[in-house]
Amino acid sequence: MVVFRYTALEGPIAWGYYSRKEIVNAKPRILFVCHAATRNGATILLLNTLRWLRENSDIEIEILVHGGGDLLHEFKAIGRTTVLRNAAFFLEAFPHGMRASLKPKVESLWLNLLMMGRKFDLVYLNTSAVAADVPGLASRAKRMLWHIHELKYALQLTMGEAMIRDLFPRMDRFVAVSNAVQDTLRSFGVPQDKMDMVRGSVPVNEFTSDDRCVRRRKVLAQLGWPEDAFVVGACGGMGWRKGTDLFLQIARQIRNGVNGDKFRFLWVGGAVKGEEALRFDHDVRLFGLAKQCCSIPTTGNVMDYYKAMNVFALTSREDPFPLVMLEAGACHVPTVCFAESGGGPEYVGDDAGLIAPYLDVAAFAMHLETLRSSIEIRSRMGDAAAGKVRAGHVVETQGPKILASIRKTLAVGGGKG
Repeated sequence: MVVFRYTALEGPIAWGYYSRKEIVNAKPRILFVCHAATRNGATILLLNTLRWLRENSDIEIEILVHGGGDLLHEFKAIGRTTVLRNAAFFLEAFPHGMRASLKPKVESLWLNLLMMGRKFDLVYLNTSAVAADVPGLASRAKRMLWHIHELKYALQLTMGEAMIRDLFPRMDRFVAVSNAVQDTLRSFGVPQDKMDMVRGSVPVNEFTSDDRCVRRRKVLAQLGWPEDAFVVGACGGMGWRKGTDLFLQIARQIRNGVNGDKFRFLWVGGAVKGEEALRFDHDVRLFGLAKQCCSIPTTGNVMDYYKAMNVFALTSREDPFPLVMLEAGACHVPTVCFAESGGGPEYVGDDAGLIAPYLDVAAFAMHLETLRSSIEIRSRMGDAAAGKVRAGHVVETQGPKILASIRKTLAVGGGKG
């Protein structure tokens, strides 16, 4: 492919940079924009996709990531990575009353400085959390593709109606992670023919039943729980959208039942002593659940905890297509979720777990009791979950779909410059 490319000395100190136009045989040069280098589903999914693209495409990968984090070194191992630090320190020179209005302009100036002299064939935006970058990057790319991981509540919270209506029409194409996300995009006027649906994927590691038993015993010993405990697990950031409060209400409902002493409830994820963790601990104490319920902060060793679980409780009010249910499924753990909550019911279907009516805590608790009381049902649904993940939710099946969406976007006529 013959393209025009601009080369330049780049970076914040390159005040005297030059540029020259040259004709080169080039791979498509794509900037992947990530909202964080911390452990969260959207970032982990992007990392796995980038590794696959590096090995299976001719794309020249560059990365723009917001801030530092545990996973920053993994981005740097894939391709040239620019870190967009918080520009708030620039605002300290201004009166407090001016900072809010100046913040977008300062952030845009800082982004333009970092991207000085750089041009791309495509900018690949990952999550709505990078929305503020769109105006500054639009002039640097011929095409723009936005991978949306949010449903309506989260989109409105992150962007607001006005920004959505402004930015979505600027996109050449969208990737949606579930049917629910596609429905949300349609509600904001995105045509169906500008969307591709690519579900999440996770790495799958084979393990033996003996290995699972060893890891389960280790976790139970660590938590001080009996070896025959029926462990209901959850994983992810804490908060209202994730239904942390509902998780504890379900735990209380179970505890007050006939077989309540057989259950234990484990939430993996969230900040150490963050606001939501403090709320969790507060309710655990006042519900009298201290002996049956606990939380573990975000960890890089989450697979041990999945292997200690008997059932995965997806208590989210709204979740587009959470990777945590796939990670649990890969460990033969069935999922219980709420209907009308996003991608969870799409994944569970009629074979990989059970679905309770939206926010029906009693029905959710009954499903957990059903799975506890029947090893046959639990094993059948756990095996179905593992089969689904291995067949359709690995990067080997989803990576080609992302690549196809990228190629369709690059082929769009017109362009942005």
